Amino acid sequence: MVHFRVVIYLLLLTLVASCVDRRDERTGRGEAMTERVNYDSLVSRASMVDPDWVNGSDSNGVMLEDGTKQIRYSLYEVNYLPAKDFLFRENIYRQDGSLLMSYCAIFDVPVGAMCTYDENGVLLQREEWNEGYKGCKVDPSMLIAFLEKEGWYNRATGESAVGDVDSLGVNGDFTCNVFKHVIVDFFPPSELQDYPVWVVLLPEINHVPKAFSDKYLRNDAGAGAGSVADLCNVTYVIDAKSGRYNVRWEHGHVR
Repeated sequence: MVHFRVVIYLLLLTLVASCVDRRDERTGRGEAMTERVNYDSLVSRASMVDPDWVNGSDSNGVMLEDGTKQIRYSLYEVNYLPAKDFLFRENIYRQDGSLLMSYCAIFDVPVGAMCTYDENGVLLQREEWNEGYKGCKVDPSMLIAFLEKEGWYNRATGESAVGDVDSLGVNGDFTCNVFKHVIVDFFPPSELQDYPVWVVLLPEINHVPKAFSDKYLRNDAGAGAGSVADLCNVTYVIDAKSGRYNVRWEHGHVR
């Protein structure tokens, strides 16, 4: 199965070592997250680089009539749906052009079902991914809402604090921009941690959202006059079962 990740530079592997601030919070009510996760290992795993398995993409893509932005490669196509739907649908093809696999994802995290087909288009297998989020207080839908409440994007207006521009409207360009500049991974319980964990990395910030600044930076010793705008590399580690989380950031150049 292809890894669900746009190319991420290995420099992100040094992210945690240079973080200078952290807050422990909860997505809802309750106590802060306890330090039971191997934070460095999780962030390293969330910063994997995709194998270069396709060539010849049209990086600009085309806008379809329903507002979906479609980017085609030699063996697959990615369809970024409008902001109201906020997911991408990917179709993977064989060399002969027949459809091999299709799935949907938010950010880099698969949702719904992955379907595999034979050369004649007959469904061979359907794998339900939502089963993996059962028992999680923070499922993919809640994660989307939480990051929006933190101020990183607004699906109603097309505004975004991440990526290349502040506003793109509410079509597939908005979804594409946010997904390419917010790195998300989900880790089930393992030897690293005894509960399911979301890791969210925001390496490219074009401005600091007011909601984030009001919530975390009022008493930030590193955020002197004029320096808040230099915030970068914001990282969340979220206990998906309870909603508790840590948030960390650096002070430096946004770009």
